[in-house]
Amino acid sequence: MKGAIIYISSCREDPEFEDKITDDMYDKAGDLQIYQVLQLPKEMSISPGMRHIGDVGVSGFNFCRQLQMAVEMADADYVISCEADCLYSPDYFTFVPPKLDRVYRNTNNYVMPTRRAFWYVKSSQTAFQVAGRDFLLDRLNYLLEGQPMWNTEMKNFPKEVGKVFLETWDTFKTKYPCFTIKTNKGMRHHSASGTKEVYELPYWGTGKQIREKYL
Repeated sequence: MKGAIIYISSCREDPEFEDKITDDMYDKAGDLQIYQVLQLPKEMSISPGMRHIGDVGVSGFNFCRQLQMAVEMADADYVISCEADCLYSPDYFTFVPPKLDRVYRNTNNYVMPTRRAFWYVKSSQTAFQVAGRDFLLDRLNYLLEGQPMWNTEMKNFPKEVGKVFLETWDTFKTKYPCFTIKTNKGMRHHSASGTKEVYELPYWGTGKQIREKYL
């Protein structure tokens, strides 16, 4: 089966930080094609697999619309989600979904709070998922059916229209953790997480090392 990476960004993070995030992604992508939908000016040069949509604002709705665009572009059987404030283990990119009619979410996730050098355990989420391309596109088309192109008011979309992003999903577990780095510049400043502070992660090292390298 053929996989591809879909990368979504509202381009609110510091450019130097986001460049380090994307450099890490490219280093680990191997032969996977990367499809990007970014809130950068439309007049900027665009390479194949990259779409610049301008500053349309930040919301759950606009995230879903960007995700839909990226999945539509992807020439692949399955797609691997990546976001602008997340770091991924090498084996995240090598997971191949056993079935294409569902979404698989990683269970080995953490979140690093703003200005902190430690992590909390994080539940599964859209930032750490692999899905059949056609299955995910059908789901996004259903969620966005009859809606405007962009909307900054629907922060928790699709709850505002009485729908849920997914009814169910399957899981997988990477050998090494994946994690979000909170910077107070993303759509959500806080995430639901555990309460035990974790100061070192396998493969990654200490929280202090991560902050020094990426922030």
